[in-house]
Amino acid sequence: MTSQLCRLLLLSILLTAAPLYGAERQKVGLVLSGGGARGAAHVGVLKVLEELRIPIDVIAGTSMGSIVGGLYASGLSPAQIEQILAELDWEDVLADDQTRVELSPNKKFQEDLFSIGISPGFEGGQLKLPPGAIQGQKIELALQRLTTHVAHINEFDHLAIPFRAVATDIVDGSEVILKQGNLGRAMRASMSVPSIFAAIEIDEHLLVDGGIVNNLPVSVARGMGADILIVVDIGAPLRNRDEIGNILTVTNQLTRILTGRNVIASLDSLKETDILISPDLGDITSAQFDRSAEAIPKGEHAARMIAERLQTLSLSSSDYEMYLAGLNQISTGDRTVKSIALRNESSINDNVVAKRLNVNKGDPLNLDQLEHDIGQIHGLGAFEKVGYDLAQYEDGVGVMVYATPKSWGPNYLHFGLDMEGDLSGDTATNIVLGYSRSEMNQWAGEWTTLLQVGQEPKLFSYLHQPLGLDLSYFVQPSFSIERTNVGVFSGDDETAQYELRQSEFQLVVGKEFGANAVFSLGVNRRSGEVRVAIGDPNLPESDFDDGGAIATFRYDSIDDIDFPSRGALLNLSYYQALDSMGADEAYRQWRLRSGIVTTFGNKHTLGVLTSVGGTEDGTASFSRRFLLGGFLNMSGLQVNQLSGEYAGLVTAFYYRKFDRFKILPAYIGGSAEYGGAWADRDDISSKSSLFGGSFFLGVDSPLGPVLIGLGRTNEGDSVFFTKIGRFFN
Repeated sequence: MTSQLCRLLLLSILLTAAPLYGAERQKVGLVLSGGGARGAAHVGVLKVLEELRIPIDVIAGTSMGSIVGGLYASGLSPAQIEQILAELDWEDVLADDQTRVELSPNKKFQEDLFSIGISPGFEGGQLKLPPGAIQGQKIELALQRLTTHVAHINEFDHLAIPFRAVATDIVDGSEVILKQGNLGRAMRASMSVPSIFAAIEIDEHLLVDGGIVNNLPVSVARGMGADILIVVDIGAPLRNRDEIGNILTVTNQLTRILTGRNVIASLDSLKETDILISPDLGDITSAQFDRSAEAIPKGEHAARMIAERLQTLSLSSSDYEMYLAGLNQISTGDRTVKSIALRNESSINDNVVAKRLNVNKGDPLNLDQLEHDIGQIHGLGAFEKVGYDLAQYEDGVGVMVYATPKSWGPNYLHFGLDMEGDLSGDTATNIVLGYSRSEMNQWAGEWTTLLQVGQEPKLFSYLHQPLGLDLSYFVQPSFSIERTNVGVFSGDDETAQYELRQSEFQLVVGKEFGANAVFSLGVNRRSGEVRVAIGDPNLPESDFDDGGAIATFRYDSIDDIDFPSRGALLNLSYYQALDSMGADEAYRQWRLRSGIVTTFGNKHTLGVLTSVGGTEDGTASFSRRFLLGGFLNMSGLQVNQLSGEYAGLVTAFYYRKFDRFKILPAYIGGSAEYGGAWADRDDISSKSSLFGGSFFLGVDSPLGPVLIGLGRTNEGDSVFFTKIGRFFN
C-alpha cells in the first residue's frame, strides 16, 4: 500500500511540475532542408540530438527534410528511420510503371510492338504529355505505409511533435504550408521535384517541391512559436563549369540556383541564438539514394563537431524524461476493417475494379494485401494513380480506395524504329507508328493499330476485348496488310529478291493465366501474291490462299524485351490449314520457341534460345515457311537467307553491362548458334546444319537497342551487321 502511495505521489509531482517545466525553457524548433538523397544526413543529426537529450518542440521540413522530419514527428526513432532508409528499394518506389514481368500478356504484346518507350497522349490534334516523368504511384504508397500509425491524425499539431511540411503551388508560385490532412501525402507533395514528379493536388492547390520557395523553412518554424532553431542545411552546392555538360546537369543546376537563393535568405534571418549544422556530404548527389547510408554518419559527425554549443540546449535526465512524457501520445486504435469504399473516376466498370480488391469487412487491416490489390488495379493500365485513405473510428478503420485515370489518355501514340542489315548497304529500315485507344468500353477494351513505313510497309490493327469481371477471358480480332522482301541466295550472294504481299484476318478467343501465361484458339485467313522484285523475271511467281485453325500457348516472364536480365519464355503453336477455309492445300504446322535468361554479379547475363518447327502432311504456303538469318537467328547469314518447311536453331548468348555509362547503358557480348532450315524432314542432319556465332557491341538507347557486330558460320559465311530495334523478340 505504501509503495502505491509513493508512486501516486511521484506521478502527482511530475504532473504538477510539467507546466512549470514547459514554461521555464524556450521552445526549440528543428528545421530540415531539402536535398534528395543527401537528406539522410538529417538522421545522423537526430541521433546526436537525442543522445544529448535536446528537446524538439516543433519541426518544419522541406522535400527530403519533410520526410525525415515527418517520420520523426510521427513518433519514429532515428534508428527506425535509418532502418527504413536502408531497407527501402528506392529504385523500385521511384518507378511508377509495373515491370514487364507484371504486365498482362496483352500489355506485353502491345509494348513489344514499339521499340521507343515514350507514349504521349493525343487528343484534338494535340499531344498530351504526362504531368511528370514519375507520377508518384509507388512512392506515395510507401510513404502511406510508413505513416499508417498516424493515418487517423488529421491535425499535424497532434502528432508526437507538431510538424509542418512546405510545398509550392505550381499555379501561382506561392508557398503552401501543410499542417493537416494525410501525412504521407503531405510529405509526397513536399518532395515533388517539378517535371520529375507529377504535381499533387491537396485542398485545391496543385503542389510541387517546396524547395522552390523555401528550401530551408526557418520562417515556418518561427511561425510555429519556436524561440531557438536548430537548422540543418544539406543543400547541394552549385556545380562548376566542367560539371555542366548535358540537359540533366543543366536542369539540376537550375534547381540548385532556385533553392540556393531562398536558402540564403533563410540563413540571413538566423539569430545568434540559433544553431546551424551544415554536414559536408562531399560528392553525394541528391539522386544517389543508394548512397544514403553514407550520408547518415556525415550528419552525425557534423552535429558532434558543434556538440558543445548544442549542449546549451540539453536537459537533465529527469527533465528529458518529463519532455518525452509530455509529447503527444499516439494510439492507433482498432485496426479491424469496418468499411470499404471505392472512388473510380475512369470509365471502367466499378465491378471490374472492385473485383481486384480482396480486403474484407471484419478482417484485420492487412497493408500487404491492400497494396497488392492496388497494384492489380493500377496494372489495368488505365490509371495515373491508385491509392487509399484510412479513417479511424472507435470500432474499426474505414478504407477508401481511389483510382484516377491518366490525364493524358485514353488515346496514345506509339513509336518505333526497326533496322537490320549489313555494312555493305543491304539494310531494311522501317519506321513504326502506332495508335491505341484504351477504355473503349467499361470492360477495358483496347484497340491498337500499327503502321510501318519503309522498305517493308505494314498495317496491323487489333482489338483486345476482355470478358467478365476478372478480364482473364478475351476475344481478339485482328487484321493486317504487309509487304515483305525475301531474298533468293546462291551461297553468300543474293541472286534475286521476291516481294511478298499478303493480307490476313484472324479471330481468336483465349484466357490469360495471371501475368505470364495465355492460351488461345482461333481461325485464320490469309491470301497474297509472290512476285519477282529483283532478278530474273522468268523466276516462278505465284498467288496463294491459306486458312485454318490455330491454337497457341505462350508463357513469358522475361523482364526486359531489349536487354533482359532474367526470365523464361515458351511459345507453342499448332496450325491446321483447311480446304474448307480456303487453303490451297491442307497441311499441319507446329512451332516451338523457348528461352531462359539469367544474370549473375549484376553485370553478366547468359541466355539460351531454342526455336524448332515443321510442316507435316503437305506444303506450307510461301508466307508460312521458316526463315533463318540475322542477329541471333544464325548471325553469320544475311537476314532470311535460309528458308524451308523445317527449321531448328539453338542459340546461346552472353553480354556484360558497363554501368559507367549512366545515360546510355553499354553492353559487349557474343553468341554461339547451331541449326538450319530444310525443305524436307529427310534432309535434317548434322551435316546439313550450320554452326556459327557473333560478337557484338550495343547500347540501350531511347530508340531501342543499337547494335553493331560480326557474325560468322563454320562454312565461311560472314556478315558485319547493324541493328536498331528489339534485341529479344
